[in-house]
Amino acid sequence: MELAISRNFVELDEFTLSEINAGGIWGIIGGAAQVVAGAGMIIGGVGLLLVPEPTMLTKYGGAAGIAGGVASVGAGIAQIATSR
Repeated sequence: MELAISRNFVELDEFTLSEINAGGIWGIIGGAAQVVAGAGMIIGGVGLLLVPEPTMLTKYGGAAGIAGGVASVGAGIAQIATSR
């Protein structure tokens, strides 16, 4: 896809569109933020599992927090790896 307006005032090509769509440094920053958030989810999930008298709700919440955190860390690493 390519869009051009007279005298190259606005020119969008595949490279420019990939930069707009979370490419470059913003993809790396977003991926790093996602990794940090995932680590926080894992820490929260472990905290729920380590409460002195866990209930089934805290056990399920801890397991869900850890699983979501691992998925978030993986997605963040993938986003960092695929950013240009």
